[in-house]
Amino acid sequence: MTPAVTPQQPIADRALVARMAQGDRPALVELLARYRTTLYAAAYALMPDPEDAEAVVVEVFDQAWHEAAGVGPDERVHTWLVEIARAVAGRRLAARQWPRPVLDSPA
Repeated sequence: MTPAVTPQQPIADRALVARMAQGDRPALVELLARYRTTLYAAAYALMPDPEDAEAVVVEVFDQAWHEAAGVGPDERVHTWLVEIARAVAGRRLAARQWPRPVLDSPA
């Protein structure tokens, strides 16, 4: 008799981050697949240019890869990633050169 095939349980987000901390790139790819759309939406809300929002997402996952070992045991992965996205978008916005209003010269 052949054993029943059961679908694999998805790997928990925390386990993926732990694997990333050990250099496991497939774990990063899986986390990217899970959160790319959510993070893009968060970035697009702050930077309504599709290219800027996509650049934020790329930077989020680069930063997450390098900081995975520092994620606290009680920290939610979703919250951690969204906080990185907000920080990255904020830095990008602050770095832009915004036009300054021209003040009328006194008459």
